[in-house]
Amino acid sequence: MTFKKFLPVALMVAATAAIYVIIAQYLKISALWLPFIGWPLYFLAGAKPSKLHKEIIGITGGILFAYVTLLILPIFSGLGSFALPTIVFFVSLIIVILELTDWFELAPAYFFAYASYFAYHFGGFGGPGATIFSNMLPVWILMMVGLGLGYISAFLKVKILEKEGLFGKDQNVMND
Repeated sequence: MTFKKFLPVALMVAATAAIYVIIAQYLKISALWLPFIGWPLYFLAGAKPSKLHKEIIGITGGILFAYVTLLILPIFSGLGSFALPTIVFFVSLIIVILELTDWFELAPAYFFAYASYFAYHFGGFGGPGATIFSNMLPVWILMMVGLGLGYISAFLKVKILEKEGLFGKDQNVMND
């Protein structure tokens, strides 16, 4: 892959990112950064539409695990400063064990969504009066926007490189 043939792909991704930010600013999306976490997840799973359901399950699961973490944290308060590490230990254990399954195997999606939910919640992006429950849907929607951006940019990458005369493995960059 040469720089000249790959430059249109880089420009397309840059334009897609900029257009998304313009739209997010117009819509006053406070956590406009969240889709930039969901976006690369599409590529971590091989940029295959057939893996989208696993990514959606992983993101949903990560957000649910984060919600449950905050929901049960008071129950573990007797452990003092070990309360959160104990819960995170068990959540991490479950997420990693889920890798042994077919549909629930994308641990990065769980962990990215888990951390993203905490950043959104504790960063106050839900606004005044937001709760651990009410913050779940906006995080999920913005992560889905990211998956959508990943799908679109992967599709356009293939089309651009085909116009450049590159097909199949010739579309891989040096590190693929």
